Amino acid sequence: MKRILMISLLMTVACGSDSSKHFPTYIDVNNLRIFARDGVSTTFLNNVGKAYEAMFAEGADIDSSMRSTYLTTCKDKHVFQLVGLVGPENYPDSIDERPASPYEHNATDYIWEMNEGGAEQIGEVLEHLLHTITALGLYLAYPDIWDYTKSSSPLSLAMQEAIDSGIYDISSYDELKGDTEGYQKTLATEYVYWLILAEWDYFVTAGKKEEGMSGNGEFSIGTSAEIASQLPLGHQFYEDYVKKVLSVPNTAAVTALFP
Repeated sequence: MKRILMISLLMTVACGSDSSKHFPTYIDVNNLRIFARDGVSTTFLNNVGKAYEAMFAEGADIDSSMRSTYLTTCKDKHVFQLVGLVGPENYPDSIDERPASPYEHNATDYIWEMNEGGAEQIGEVLEHLLHTITALGLYLAYPDIWDYTKSSSPLSLAMQEAIDSGIYDISSYDELKGDTEGYQKTLATEYVYWLILAEWDYFVTAGKKEEGMSGNGEFSIGTSAEIASQLPLGHQFYEDYVKKVLSVPNTAAVTALFP
């Protein structure tokens, strides 16, 4: 079923005066509400929405039922994304503020509008959109598949394959081990981000490729061909549970959004 995708910009948030003070603007894109802090440009906010929209282009691999479940879940569970200017130092006394009910709990982290566009800005946008999509939207829609706390879930098995093979280096997250669930969630969220970025062949576009390898120090392979040959469980996970919901965003279009 063809779905009409559209972005609507609302210049004043209709969820209470306190919320409006911290999040004066928002856009709705494919059942995701994207809130912006003071200082975020209208152009950047809209382009974040367009980048998200690009992940929902029609395609032969899309399972309309699975995508519909994801979109409905985001709407019903009030999944949202936060956007801010440059970094948390711009909001020292209110960084932990959230929009008013029902937009209170189901968000991951900020997307920061940087001083310049290019690969780093693209990586910033894609990383945190994908965190929201996977750690919230898809997790809430398909909890058994995306259960990062259960070692036998499809997500955990695929992630463990990457860890055991030495492709996914999780040592930088050791300091989180004191919070078992937080540690597990972080490992899974970052793993899926790297997996999708590689399957999309987006490491160069997103500025995540390091010299001398196709990937980087944390995730050493960065192409779809390498994923298919070296991480069969990861590739199958992507094929079964990501590719049927998300489309690969057009590289030229995404690059043009953040020049």
